[in-house]
Amino acid sequence: MSKQLLLGLALLALASMAAAQNPRVLLDTDRGPMLLELDSVRAPNTVANFLSYVDDGSYNRSLIQRVVPNFVVQGGGFKESGEGIVKRAAIPSERGNGLQHTSGTVAMALTSTNGVTNVNSATSDFFINTNTNASLNADFTVFGRVVYGYKTLEELNTTPIFFGSEQPIRMPLIRRAVRVASDEFPILPLHTGTWFDPDNSGKGFLIEITKASGATNSDSPIVVVSWYDFFEGQQFWTIGSAPFAWGASSVEIPMQISTGGQFGSAYMASQVTSNPQWGVLTIRFSDCSIGSFSYTSVYGNGTIPVRSLTSPLYEKCPGS
Repeated sequence: MSKQLLLGLALLALASMAAAQNPRVLLDTDRGPMLLELDSVRAPNTVANFLSYVDDGSYNRSLIQRVVPNFVVQGGGFKESGEGIVKRAAIPSERGNGLQHTSGTVAMALTSTNGVTNVNSATSDFFINTNTNASLNADFTVFGRVVYGYKTLEELNTTPIFFGSEQPIRMPLIRRAVRVASDEFPILPLHTGTWFDPDNSGKGFLIEITKASGATNSDSPIVVVSWYDFFEGQQFWTIGSAPFAWGASSVEIPMQISTGGQFGSAYMASQVTSNPQWGVLTIRFSDCSIGSFSYTSVYGNGTIPVRSLTSPLYEKCPGS
């Protein structure tokens, strides 16, 4: 093997390692989800600044306050209440890092004085390019890109705005911004619905992403699962629930099974038996409509590929 080929393979491996270390952030908007991958190698200080606002919840329930069609969509300035996001000290510019303002890239917004851009004025406001904007390369720091949700970005780009203005008539809402593990897809409310095994019509799941009754907010979500299947010619149902944190890409759910129950006048409570130690189901999603559920149980172990059959009303997942 030539030295040039070995060097090329080494550089490719280093690039792959760097990409794997780049943090990802979910922007769960009311127009659909977007996953951002941030370049912590070429814009380390800008990424750290952005993540500080993510981690303290500043972007939760915040607005996309500016839309310039086929140019940029901008957020990070105001909460849903209209209050301004509390800003930290401005950070030094990392412009000229080799990242260009192409469609889908993420950059920090800046202030200007008398028409002159203050390149070291980035705080909480950020924007996503909806076109190739080479004119911005000289001043504005690119620090990431959209890796999932381009159709969401297209919908944001076409948000109706007031005539002669850059202000949306109904500002898009960022419901939450949270970190997501590299190469993973987060569990979202839009995963609520019916899921099935395309290779076996006898297997199915009812998934609900919800919160406990009486909870005052959605900061402590839970997933509730009902699984119907067949074993040795008999139908069975298992149920379970578990809490998880927003941004999580998987959750382990202890499952239990009940037998002996009958419907109607034949129902007798004394005949119902439950096994709370039936097993554990781990759910993962790779998209809004594709998942892989693994289980360990008294009936054995395995993995089931699943696809969505239904989706909740008023939830959107335009895809990548």
